[in-house]
Parts: sequence; C-alpha cells; structure tokens
Amino acid sequence: MNSRERVLAAINHKEPDKVPIDLGATIVTAPTRIAYQNLREYLDMGPELEPKTSHRQMDTVYPKEDFFLRYEVDFRPVYMKGPWAFEPKEMPDDSFYDEFNLRWKKASYYYDVVERPLAEATIEDLDTAVWPDPYDPGRVEGVRDEAKALYENTEYAIVADIMCLGPFEGACFLRGYENFCVDLYYDTKFAEALLDKITDTAIALWDHFLNAVGNYIQVAAQGDDVGMQHSTYISPEMYRKFVKPRQRRLFDFIHSKTDAKVFYHSCGSVYEVIPDFIEIGVDILNPLQRSAAKMDIATLKREFGKDLSFWGGGIDVQQVLPFASLEEIEEDVKRTMEIMAPGGGYVFVPSHNIQADVSPDRFHKAYESALKYRHQYQPVVS
Repeated sequence: MNSRERVLAAINHKEPDKVPIDLGATIVTAPTRIAYQNLREYLDMGPELEPKTSHRQMDTVYPKEDFFLRYEVDFRPVYMKGPWAFEPKEMPDDSFYDEFNLRWKKASYYYDVVERPLAEATIEDLDTAVWPDPYDPGRVEGVRDEAKALYENTEYAIVADIMCLGPFEGACFLRGYENFCVDLYYDTKFAEALLDKITDTAIALWDHFLNAVGNYIQVAAQGDDVGMQHSTYISPEMYRKFVKPRQRRLFDFIHSKTDAKVFYHSCGSVYEVIPDFIEIGVDILNPLQRSAAKMDIATLKREFGKDLSFWGGGIDVQQVLPFASLEEIEEDVKRTMEIMAPGGGYVFVPSHNIQADVSPDRFHKAYESALKYRHQYQPVVS
C-alpha cells in the first residue's frame, strides 16, 4: 500500500499493511518549535532557520519534508492562508490582536488570551462586533494548486488543517469561559445567538476552503475543545442542548462539500459524549488524552472502534513522554499498537503536540518505536 491507500483503509476500518503515522499534518499533531529544532539537532539533520508556523499561539510548526520522510509520515497538510484585508495588530508588550479582536499575550513559550472582546457584550452587540471576512480571497491564494499537486504528484493522504474556531471553544474565547458558562444558564438567548454566529462564520470559512481543496483531500480537520482533565466543561445534557446542534450543522456542511472524513479534535475527558460525536457525523476522534478521566484506550477501542477512528493516543504527552525511560516509552508504544491497530481505525500520533520540555531522545524513541511496531503488532487476546 502507498500512504494514501494505507490511510484510507485505516479510516474506513480496514486493517492496512501497517499503521499510518502522523507528525505535523494538523496544528494539534504538530511538534512545538523547540521540540522540533532540538530533535533536528539530535538527529544531525541541521537546524531549520525559519520553520513554517502552523499555530502561533501554541508555537507549533509544520515540519520540513526531510523530517516527514525521516519518520515515514503518511500525511501532508494543506492549510488556509492569511486574509489580504487583515494583519494581526502587534503590540509592544509581545501581544497581538487577531481577526476576532482577541488579544493574545506571550507567556513563556505560548500565548494566552488577555482581552476578550465580548466579555461585556449584549445580544445587540453581536451584529456590530468584529468578525472575520470568511471569503477574503487571500485565504485560499494558491491553495487549490497546492492541494492538486499533492493529490496528483504524491501518494500521501492530504489533510485540510484546522483553520477556524469551533462553536463552544470560540464562545468561551470571545466571552470568557466563566461568563459563557453562566450565559448557558442565565442568558440562553445570548448564548445561542453567539454560538450561531460562530457556527455561521465557521461554515462560511469551510465553504471557502473546501471550494478550493474539497476534491483533493481525504481528511477535513476541525477543533472544538469540550473536555477538561476530569470531565466535560459543561454537563453532557448542556452539551446536547446547546453545542451538539451547532456542531452537527458544521459537520453536515463539511460532509456535503467533500468525501473527506471529518476529523474532530477535543482534548480531555469526552467519554460521556462520544456517542453524540458519532451521531453528528464525526468520523475520526483526536486525541485520546489517556491521562484524562474515563479515556482508557482499550475501553474506547472496544466500545466505539466500529463507528469511530482514533487519531492519537499513541503515547501520553503529559505524564509519559516527558518523564518515562526510553524503555518504558517503547513498551508503551508497542502496547498501544497491540490495542489500537487490530481492525484498522487507528493513526499513530502522541496525545497532543510534543512540548518543549520533551527531550529529543524521548521524542525520537516514540517515533522510532512506532516505526518498529507499526507492521508487526500482535493483537491482544482478551
């Protein structure tokens, strides 16, 4: 099998010749800049002077082609470009304003939101608030040609990378997590209007993006974090009432525009709402945050593996990858393959972006082990 055939088999719940591997196909599976540069140095690959940023706030990068080849990555990303009519407003304190007028300030390696434009807003303010222009032509400048070239001239699976806020996470960013969660109880009219506005914007962005790349991609990736370490942010009942209908509308639209599978990213403990994800058209769940409550990979594979593919959970980036021995990392990857690979429906990648504190030998061991066991796993006998 070539990479595209391998990936299509896996995400259609057929066993491929070996487990597909990702490392940088999306903003949530890309390495952070420091981890990437450290590993390049460790491998004597030479530094990449200006790696392409995939997500400024998380300081993640799209790896160079030699890095993809080194780890036999089966995917290549296509991504939306910046609009012609907007440039981030840079501030002297190492902060900037984005298209939503969110102000992000650098904190150590990353950026956090320090000003939320709708923190004091009323429902009347939504129409006059700052919203991106989804159809700015700069967003797709050259993107169709890039996707077509990847499709026709390579054998990789092509991923349309995450490029917009999801309804729940977007509302929390713009309003503030506490404010928005209170809105869901005490100002539901405002909460629903805000969710609808964000969903409409996301659908328009996907319309513009998929008009350019929809014929060439195999995966369309969307994020919308609804999980925390121990539970969902809001109750499953509240999720089903307010968030699920908007996500359904978004995923239905993506499915209507392309044959690509819908990849949905949500960190944290989402076990209670996974059946809802399946119901609204999620084909692939990322990640499996194994350190979160109720996210045991064997349980998830057993209960949901017939309906859902899993992209991630190869190794935990919170507790294992930064601290485990090299031998423990290899054993963890091997065990993961044994659990997740049988029957297809699995793509190897760690549970989230590999962070700056992960030493390059551990980073390398995780992927060296994946390459070793991706084609020789033996299914676990229960």
